[in-house]
Amino acid sequence: MNRELEKLLKEKWFLVAADLIAVFAILIAMPDKRDGLETFLVMCAILLASLIVVIPVLQDGGGKAERLAEQARLRAKLAEEIDLQRDNARAGHEALNRRIAEVEQASQKTAEAAVTAVAQRASAEINALKSALAALSEKVQATAAAAQSKDALDELTEQHAALATTVRAVIADADDAVAAKDKLEAELKSVRDELKKAAKSADKSIDKLTASLEALREEIRATGAPPARAAAPAASAEAAEAEEADELADEDEAEVEVAPAPAPVAATSDGATGTALIVNLMIGIGNKPFVRGAGPGLSPDKGVPMSFLGIGRWQWVSPDPEAPATVEVWKNDQSPMGEPLHISGGAPLEVDEGHFGGA
Repeated sequence: MNRELEKLLKEKWFLVAADLIAVFAILIAMPDKRDGLETFLVMCAILLASLIVVIPVLQDGGGKAERLAEQARLRAKLAEEIDLQRDNARAGHEALNRRIAEVEQASQKTAEAAVTAVAQRASAEINALKSALAALSEKVQATAAAAQSKDALDELTEQHAALATTVRAVIADADDAVAAKDKLEAELKSVRDELKKAAKSADKSIDKLTASLEALREEIRATGAPPARAAAPAASAEAAEAEEADELADEDEAEVEVAPAPAPVAATSDGATGTALIVNLMIGIGNKPFVRGAGPGLSPDKGVPMSFLGIGRWQWVSPDPEAPATVEVWKNDQSPMGEPLHISGGAPLEVDEGHFGGA
């Protein structure tokens, strides 16, 4: 309290000086200093004038200190929320990677075991068939040399029928093993697609939450609002965070089938006409793709930032819509990604994440 009073006296010294001058002026100008009632009334008026000047100053200093403390508390809370969301996103990615690895190992072991069992059974059946054929050949030769009797021919026919049945069984077992392997591969693909969709949804939720927190921080820093007004944006940020969490949970529960990555095509639906490059790339929060190369507006030494179209979608449009260009995508204009791309003059080019090695 003493420090605050000392600070107020330093900042509002002129008001205190004015009060003292007024006191001395009234005391000097009073006609009769012996009249106690008149003196008492004058002193009361002086004290009242002093309170009228000093009280607002004290209230203003206390309100300012409270606003500064509230702003500091809100900044600390925002930093904690951002760190928590980053930790949650990192843990989610690690869990997804572990799940993918476990599914791949399980499917690989199952497929190998099925193929090994089928191969062993087929080898045993083939060896048995070879032995049976050798015995039948010897018996046929002996029967033909002796008399070619009817009983020997009937027995030979039955053995041939049994041999054909065994061969068909072996073929059916092999088909079952191939079908089981295809089913395991389809399940693995479905799990990968689902995990990829969940990762994209998590990135989208984190982007929205970071944007809302940054907007709240800028509003607090720019306006310096009192505590009653600063509490409302914090509540709205928490509500937006809860809504994003619900949306992420709903998207994780939905079954989404993602098609294989398409090859680069020469037309897009983003309104780009002429020479342009559109990339579908999840580059990560806080990162941005740049383009370098040879062509209008391009340089091999300094990149040009790409325009943001949507989550995981970026665009660069050439200043000359009819001129060809050879471009290379760089991450944050610091490291190259993928191979250089040649764009024909007058036609846009769209590439998918597969071109960049799944970055």
